[in-house]
This record gives sequence, structure tokens and C-alpha cells, in this order.
Amino acid sequence: MKDTYGTSYYYRGNVTNNYVKFADKYWRIIRINGDGTVRVIYDGTSAHENGKSSSDRQIGTTAFNSSYNDNAYVGYMYGATGSSTYAATHANTNNSTIKTAVDNWYKTNIADKGYGSYISNAVGFCGDRSLPASVWGTNNNGDGVNNTPRTSIFGAYARYVKNVAQFTCPEPSRDLYTTADSSIGNKALTYPVGLITYDELVFAGMDQRHINKLSWAYSTQHYWTMSPSYSDAASSHASDWTLNNAGYLRPWTWVTDNYGARPVINLKSDTLITEGIGTANDPFVVETN
Repeated sequence: MKDTYGTSYYYRGNVTNNYVKFADKYWRIIRINGDGTVRVIYDGTSAHENGKSSSDRQIGTTAFNSSYNDNAYVGYMYGATGSSTYAATHANTNNSTIKTAVDNWYKTNIADKGYGSYISNAVGFCGDRSLPASVWGTNNNGDGVNNTPRTSIFGAYARYVKNVAQFTCPEPSRDLYTTADSSIGNKALTYPVGLITYDELVFAGMDQRHINKLSWAYSTQHYWTMSPSYSDAASSHASDWTLNNAGYLRPWTWVTDNYGARPVINLKSDTLITEGIGTANDPFVVETN
């Protein structure tokens, strides 16, 4: 599948050979990015088989944001609440609650321990806040600013309605979260770490309409993506996509709910593997001498 950088190759379904050991932690390969870097998601301090229950498969639980009653709060970063314009509402000014948690974990476990040199600073993470005009065949979408009179439907939910998914980021200058070292994106990140997206979970075999407990992406834990879903006109609640513990994608998760955080990083394309075949018992081991 095409992504921002070229052609991406992804792991789908009941995969058992995408385990990586890096920085004294275990990770699962999500996909190979178009530039050859390897996108991995945190999976604990020990290897866990698909479908095995363990709170160790996430770094902890957290709200996505501390408040819910503004369109701004769907963002991994967000702008001015109570604003009258889309640009001000969705500016990358403030860190979300979950971004702060993920950044702090990265600093302590990756950067401060000398593992940062193995992580790509060029590749970003898409928190798609695009606002399709047409969702159900008519121009009925909200404006992404006001909670009334219409619910604001963001990009990932619109793709769910249309049964499509993609790796490209619709508005990279705003929603592709990158560091200052990247040549593209919003360059708003302090550390090169993010979360998995709705689209990446769809390609991994997850769905909103069906239960799947066999995919490598299912962990028995309810955990966050960084994909906005909608901001509801009736309840004034901002919601983001999660993968829930029942085995399906959930679009109506209020951002103030407490669920799992699983950091995602991109290993550089020239990272050396010293051993392993990628299984739980014999994972790929990254050379970090």
C-alpha cells in the first residue's frame, strides 16, 4: 500500500513472526514504511502470544485528553478551545494528555538510555483531522469548530463509512506529526514517537463491524489510536478511535476515558539485527552496542 514515503509492506492477521526485541522491550512490527524504516508498536517487557491477556502490553492507561467539550480535544496536539476558526482550533500548540504520557515514557526508556540513535527522526505519525464535506453522500458534515448544529466527522470515521483505509496523510502540513529534523510534516514533535492509527489497525485485520481476536494487533486490552473520530453535536463529546478488548475498533470512545497507551516508533532502515527469526520465542534482536 502506498504511504507518504513510497510503498509500505504491512503485517496482517494472525502473524507470529513480527516480534522485535529493542531497548530491553518487546515490539511488534506494524509495517515497513516506504522509506525502508520499520514501524513497531510497544508490546511489553516480555513476549506475548497473540490474544494473550497482559497489562504489560501497554505502558499504562491514560485519558487521551483531560477535557472533551470542544472539537480541539480530538487532536494528539490541539489549539485554542472556544475558537471561532478551524485553523485556531486545530493548531499544534498544546500537548494532549496521552502525548505527554508517551513523550515522558520515551524520554525515560529510550532517549535517556542512549537508544535514540536507532530511531528515525524523519518519519511521521498521522493524526488525521481532515474534515470531509460529504460523509453519507451529502454535504452534511460539521465545521470542526462548533459542537452544534452538526456533528463533525473526521477523516478516519469517513473512511470507515466508505469501507476504505489508507497510509497517506490527507493534510501532512498539519496532521503528520514529525520532529524538526524531518523534511515534511508539522515538525511539532519533541520526540519521534506516536501511536498507531485507525488505518494501520484496519490493515492489520481489525474492523468496527466484526470481532477479530486472532490478529497480532489484538491484545485483550482496550487501547488508543491517534485517529480522531468525531465531535458529537448531541453530547458535545470529542471521540477518538480505540481498539477495544472485545476485538473490534471503537469509534465512540470519549477522549476523557482511561485506556491503554502503546508507543509507536520507527527503527532506522540500517538497523542491524543480530539474531532471531521474529517469533515470540526467537524475536529479531536489534544490535545496540
